[in-house]
Amino acid sequence: MVILFKEQQIAYDALKTQLWSFVDRFSGGKSFSMGDARALISMVADIAVIEQGYDYVSALAEALNFVHTVVASRTVMGLAEEMRRVYRRWLEVRHELKKLLELKRLRTGVSAPRAAPPVKLGGGGLTLISMFTGAYGLDLGFELAGFDVVVALDISEASYQNLKANRPRTPFLLGDIDMFRTEDILKEAGLKPGEVDVLTGGPPCQPFSPAGKRQSLSDPRASPLKHFIRVIAEARPKVFIMEEVPGILSARIRHVPISERGTRPLTPEEEPGSAWRVILEELRKTGYIIEWKVLNAADYGVPQERERVIVIGVRPDLRKQPRWPAPTHSRKPQATLLGTMSPWLTLFEAISDIDDHIGLVPLPFKYSRFISYVPPGGNWRHIPDELKHEAMGRAYTASGGRMGFYRRLAWFEPSPTLVTSPAMKATMMVHPWEDRPLSVKEYLRIQGFPDDWRVVVGTGDAYRLFGEAVPVRLAKAIAEVVRSILSPQR
Repeated sequence: MVILFKEQQIAYDALKTQLWSFVDRFSGGKSFSMGDARALISMVADIAVIEQGYDYVSALAEALNFVHTVVASRTVMGLAEEMRRVYRRWLEVRHELKKLLELKRLRTGVSAPRAAPPVKLGGGGLTLISMFTGAYGLDLGFELAGFDVVVALDISEASYQNLKANRPRTPFLLGDIDMFRTEDILKEAGLKPGEVDVLTGGPPCQPFSPAGKRQSLSDPRASPLKHFIRVIAEARPKVFIMEEVPGILSARIRHVPISERGTRPLTPEEEPGSAWRVILEELRKTGYIIEWKVLNAADYGVPQERERVIVIGVRPDLRKQPRWPAPTHSRKPQATLLGTMSPWLTLFEAISDIDDHIGLVPLPFKYSRFISYVPPGGNWRHIPDELKHEAMGRAYTASGGRMGFYRRLAWFEPSPTLVTSPAMKATMMVHPWEDRPLSVKEYLRIQGFPDDWRVVVGTGDAYRLFGEAVPVRLAKAIAEVVRSILSPQR
């Protein structure tokens, strides 16, 4: 993570909650929205950096004073007019920001990087089998908590290549899970049924995807989930961890066309959440004590708002209940002002010191010519009206907020959930100051991988791997709770 001077870190922590409170005032606003508030703060800060030579933390303090003065003296309509004035000025001086970037003369307040202290990985005598390993984020978090990964499994060649570059001694079974008997997985790990401490995995759930025809566990595409449950039942780990995207909670077993919704009673299989009920029912057939919860990675020191459904299953003979890690960070001013939690970490703290952009897909020209009109914290709505239709194409008349279209990130907030295609029009993740998507190196930093984590796969594969990863700090928080469950003293 970025290192700020001590005084600046204290000032920045205080600023963050005040800035977020200002943004929150405009929730649901029409003439002036939360996105407008983010963009206004960002543009005033950018202007202070360019014209007055402020470091970025001091520039944000200037921006906060400005917006409070403006709000105190203007109506919401007057605030929108002030926004237009600042936007015009920002467009006029923004080319100077590009020059400062090229000359590396921007003052951010970031001190010289320090080498991170060595981290002891594994060696705790607790064993872990990793299913659907992917980028290894979930398992790396468990390593940091003292677990030893004794075997990994994934169908992805990219997952295999990248893990072997970083953990060459870890046995890896490359192929579809249905190719491997449980006894073969255990043999590779050097363990017998019941000896595994933890089994982890995030099995794909394509039959319950948000779009298209949804089926049940009888659908062939449910094979990964069925075989994950099969390995749990046969390997009998003491604890298992399953990770899924939040959309699974509302997925239906059977798809209902939009034209039919509200026109007739729904069958149980057509009800939202029916798929999740089936999944939980199948997991409980293993006999494990099961609980699930939606965790936001930002609450555990990850500079990213990323929600994930986590299932913890505990073998009944342990006579322990699943437990959950207590949040350490918060966006709420009450918690941070009382000192019980730290403020959420932001994109600025995560990546503002990175200048070696390993792994980067440039924006196509058909998009890049419009992104220069979008301020940090903004999106397609901030492109001038006369260019919006051309920029958006057919999506211009589509319904929904379309918040990912031409999205440029704000420094003073956590990153949104990382995507696998940050250069696409509908899923852009554009750097606050540069007209490019976030790089793979920046993805790694946001997700919590060490700076020396090697990336040996192509850029497209890297975006997919690390864009889908479980953030390491979230995984470590879960692992520490699991470790306490496994401790005989507790």
